[in-house]
Amino acid sequence: MKRRKTGEGMKKMRKTPEKQYQLAVDGIRPLNVQDSKDRLLAFCMDVSIMLCPIALWNIILLAVLGNIISISGIKLISIFIGGLLVISILFLNSYIYRQTGGQSVGMRMFGFKVVKKSGRKASRQQLLLRELVGFDLPFIILMYFTNAFGVVAYWGLNGLFTLADSRHRSLIDLVLGTRVVALEKAQQPVQKEKAPQAVKQPLPKQAEQPELIMNTMDLHIHSNFSDRGQYNVEEIFQYAKRNHIRTVSITDLDCAKANSIAVRMSELYGVTYIPGIEINCDLRGRRVRILGYFIQYNSELFAHIENESLVNEKRASIDRVRRFEALLGRNIDEERLLKSNRFQRLSGELIAKHVLNRPEFDDCAILKPYRRDEFGWRALNKDYFAYGKPCYVPVKYPYLKDVLDVIELTGGISVLAHPGKLLVQEPELLDEALLMGVQGIEVFHPMHTKKEMASLLKLATDRKLLVSAGSGFYNMEGNTRIGRCNCPKEAEGLIDMMLHARM
Repeated sequence: MKRRKTGEGMKKMRKTPEKQYQLAVDGIRPLNVQDSKDRLLAFCMDVSIMLCPIALWNIILLAVLGNIISISGIKLISIFIGGLLVISILFLNSYIYRQTGGQSVGMRMFGFKVVKKSGRKASRQQLLLRELVGFDLPFIILMYFTNAFGVVAYWGLNGLFTLADSRHRSLIDLVLGTRVVALEKAQQPVQKEKAPQAVKQPLPKQAEQPELIMNTMDLHIHSNFSDRGQYNVEEIFQYAKRNHIRTVSITDLDCAKANSIAVRMSELYGVTYIPGIEINCDLRGRRVRILGYFIQYNSELFAHIENESLVNEKRASIDRVRRFEALLGRNIDEERLLKSNRFQRLSGELIAKHVLNRPEFDDCAILKPYRRDEFGWRALNKDYFAYGKPCYVPVKYPYLKDVLDVIELTGGISVLAHPGKLLVQEPELLDEALLMGVQGIEVFHPMHTKKEMASLLKLATDRKLLVSAGSGFYNMEGNTRIGRCNCPKEAEGLIDMMLHARM
């Protein structure tokens, strides 16, 4: 297979007209000018909710005029409603934003959401500060000193700034690093009927993608002990309990620390737990991942694997930064990035986001094409840090045979994680892994097509291998969810066979 030249990913992005091919990433898309009307209506809805105590005042006034309430008590009522109005302005919308994870009532009605500028979920602190500092406090201060004129002027200025900004961010969004996005019902590219791309789309391949099936077990979950992991161990068990998932295994990358906590959570929430880990391995220069189940997770062998992983990731990260610095002609403060990253891993995506968002790199010529798109960091990562590109740095991983020995020594079962691509692209490597002593394969996984799952299931049957199913869950981005393993209900008995082999 020929490798594409550096910059090809960015060129492809620029060649595709925006109206012809709109990207929907992880269920969201950037705002455009056409969204302005709906966003204004959503804002007006939120202002109405914020000022709802005024409606109560109108009711009281009518009651006074109708002699239902004595006029002598109107002063006390005015103080009460005034206090209620201040509380509503300061806290009501902020509370709604925090409870919904970035949506006010108006935004929910019109399909908008507040997220970080990277597209990830905004923190509760960001949502609180955005509403409080950007809207609530200016409203109270300006209303007190300038009456409605100052408030309307501030809103108008903010609206003009939002229209002028290429990402349609408000002033407070620029300060806090947040933005408003539109929610998409479909995550597939939207294309014109006559577009040549539509003719070339491999429709049969799309049709073979499996349905999103929820299962009562999930043997491949990542907690926040893994890089990109969103939930802590207890939150995983809370989710499992709430969604009637009866068996789980937390398989953090190169780390077994979650298991000791998970064993206690299992008893607390009544969810069966299988001790697990996922380990990066080297198989003839190709990275593969092995899942270990029923392991003795307190073994020093796993602590050694974790320490080696951190050291190797940090070494590769620094080398990755150095190579990109040579191309940029600028220094990147990798220590600053590593300091805030407990996994000691500076991925190409992280480096790309850093240089595109830092002002000291604004005049770097090679970065200019990537600033034209909201998600230019993805193309930058693909063009410079992907396999075979100028800044690609291989990470040193333990050999597969050594990892299999560790799992065996700690009483575990070894399972090859999501081997669908390996089956299609390099079947000889898959066969070699099985000959080394891998005991099972992860047949059911969201990354696998129906055809791949059928082929893997046949392979497992022919080779008398154990069958596993897992979601590979890290966070709530995209369609991945705990329990969504795409294992047909009639096949869950095969997973039970593996579970009962050691339970």
